[in-house]
Amino acid sequence: MSNRLRPHRRTRLGLEPLDAREVPAALVDLTTRGAEGAANGALFRQSDAHPTGSGVIHSFLRVQATAVEQGYNTDARPLQLNENKSPTFTRSLRVADVPTVWVDGVAYREFLLDINQKSSAPLLSLDELRLYVGGAPNLTGYDAGAKTLAGLSPVYDMDGGGDVTVKMDYRLNPGSGGGDVTVLVPDAALGAGGYVYLYSKFGGSWGGNAGFEEWAVRAGGSAAPPTTTPPPAGPASLSGAVYLDADGRHTIDGGDQPLGGIVINLINSAGTVVGTTTSAPDGTYSFTNMAPDTYRLQMIVPGLNYGTMYPEVGLSAGVADGEVDPTWSATNKIQLNAGDAGTGYNFGLYEQGM
Repeated sequence: MSNRLRPHRRTRLGLEPLDAREVPAALVDLTTRGAEGAANGALFRQSDAHPTGSGVIHSFLRVQATAVEQGYNTDARPLQLNENKSPTFTRSLRVADVPTVWVDGVAYREFLLDINQKSSAPLLSLDELRLYVGGAPNLTGYDAGAKTLAGLSPVYDMDGGGDVTVKMDYRLNPGSGGGDVTVLVPDAALGAGGYVYLYSKFGGSWGGNAGFEEWAVRAGGSAAPPTTTPPPAGPASLSGAVYLDADGRHTIDGGDQPLGGIVINLINSAGTVVGTTTSAPDGTYSFTNMAPDTYRLQMIVPGLNYGTMYPEVGLSAGVADGEVDPTWSATNKIQLNAGDAGTGYNFGLYEQGM
């Protein structure tokens, strides 16, 4: 938890008082050109001025106040905090309109931050940053105590791994509209649909003293060119487990026993066995380095004292795929593309006569 220089007070709406000051437990220092750092999985980079103007960047949030300033983007009116009232500068933003970029094979969503300070006192701190995803463009009701927006928990919280402060210097890119910092949030946190809400608070350590702070995205959304190309898709894989289905529920649960040494065959679309493995002592098995194809998995029943339970159709690239064939000891029509990972293709056995 943060160490505070004065007692924490809460207003009727549950908002932090604007004169609150925090002592940063961890610092991302962006006060030198090209500096970068990370906080709870997101990347923060001091950046050269981005090209601006109509059709180049889209502003979606402006906040302005003396010392501490805070706010979030929404179409709702009236606004709650220190946001600019114009719908041109404070508005809803679709997740699909936030560009996707790739860094070291990981997909991120890119947000641009432009700050404005006096040249005589150029330092400014970003003390809190949270992102929310909702199904409507006009959510409201931020609660600083609960860290929720309209009852939603953040999908990303800069302080989720501990108190973090980002320190910035206006002198590196003076003027409005130039862009000072790029924030890359893991794409996996946001998902593909809905509206993204960005809440930020500045000035807890180095206070705001001139102009507005503005968040924007590059025009073009996810169609904008990535900073690096996506990683090439690797080979496909399939995995699952074999277990003694003691309760007959056709799924692995607490009363079941893993079975090692059970033979599993991998059969391609031509009907050829292209791989054979045996389950490990913990019941798991896997096939890797597989070419794209439609596959069938076949479990070999270990003896007459065993019967087969219903196999479990697993997930291919995160989507349920495949079907159980009439023998009940095999699943087929599992479509794998390059890089797909088929998981959860489990087989259950039971002891006959029990």
